[in-house]
Amino acid sequence: MNPDTRAAIDALAADIRSGASELLPRAVRALHEAAGEDSEELWLLARAVGDAQPAMASFWNAALAALGEHDERGSLERFEQRWRRAGAALARTAAEALGPGDGSPLRVTTWSFSGSVVGCLRAMHARYGVAVTCAEGRPACEGRRLAEALAKDGIPVEFYTDAAIGEVLWRESARADLVLVGADAVTPDCVVNKSGTGMLAATASMTGVPVYVAATRDKFVDARVARLLRIPTHDPAEIWNTPPPGVTVRHPCFERVPIDWVTLVVTDAGVLTRDMIGEACRAASARISDRCLERLIATRPFVP
Repeated sequence: MNPDTRAAIDALAADIRSGASELLPRAVRALHEAAGEDSEELWLLARAVGDAQPAMASFWNAALAALGEHDERGSLERFEQRWRRAGAALARTAAEALGPGDGSPLRVTTWSFSGSVVGCLRAMHARYGVAVTCAEGRPACEGRRLAEALAKDGIPVEFYTDAAIGEVLWRESARADLVLVGADAVTPDCVVNKSGTGMLAATASMTGVPVYVAATRDKFVDARVARLLRIPTHDPAEIWNTPPPGVTVRHPCFERVPIDWVTLVVTDAGVLTRDMIGEACRAASARISDRCLERLIATRPFVP
C-alpha cells in the first residue's frame, strides 16, 4: 500500500467527528485506485477501508463493491452513483412521510450529528416547519455542530445536556412529536449508531414517542455481512485522562439499538416498517457473493 493511500486510510480512522456521508467519499477515492484488479493489494486495501470505520456499513459495502470489480465490472461506480443520489431522495421521503396531518410544525428530538438527519430536517422545515431539540453528544460534542448547522438555516433548536435530553420525551409541556436519528448500519436485528442513541430510543419507547431512523440503503447489510461490523473503542483519555488506580475507563463510540425500539426506517426508496427491514437488508446484500465475503473476512488487517 503506497504511503499516500495509507495516510488517507489513517486519517479516516482518526476522524471521530464526521458522519458516514462525509467520510464515505474519501473511502471511495482510495478504493478507486486499486479497483478492477484481483490482487492482494486490492484485498488489503478493501480490508483497511472497512477497518477504518468498522461500525459503518457503507464502508464495508463500498469495499465489497470494489472487490466485485473483477467479477462484475463497474460495481464500485454503480455503488457511488447510487450513494450520491440517495441523500436527496432520503430527504424527500422524510418530508413526505413524517409531516403532520394538520400542517403544523413538528417537534423533533435527535442525537449526535448526522448528515442524513440534517438533510431530512431541512426538507421537513421547508415544507411545514420543525423545531428541534438535541443533546451535546459528549465527549466529542457533535450535537453542537448539529445545532449550529440547523440554526444557520433558521430552524429553532433547544440544546440540552446528554443527561437531561429525556425530559423532552416525558414532560408533557415539552414532549417531542418524534425522535429522528441517523444510522451507521442497519441489520435485520439492530441499528448501529452513536452511543447514546439507545438511551434516547428506550426512553421514547417507554413514553410512546415514535422513533424514526433515517438511513440510505448503502447502510443496510444482511446477517452475513453484519459479521464484519465491529464497535470500536476510542481513547479513554477523551473521557478521563488520569483515572485513579482501580478505575478502568471504557469509551465505546457506537452502540447497537434493538430493531424493536424503532418505529420506522426512512430510506431513499421509501419507508420501512420493522417487518420489512429484514428483506431490505437481504436485498441490499444480494449481489455480494459468499466467496468474496469470506475472503475479505479472512484477509488480515493491514499493519504498517
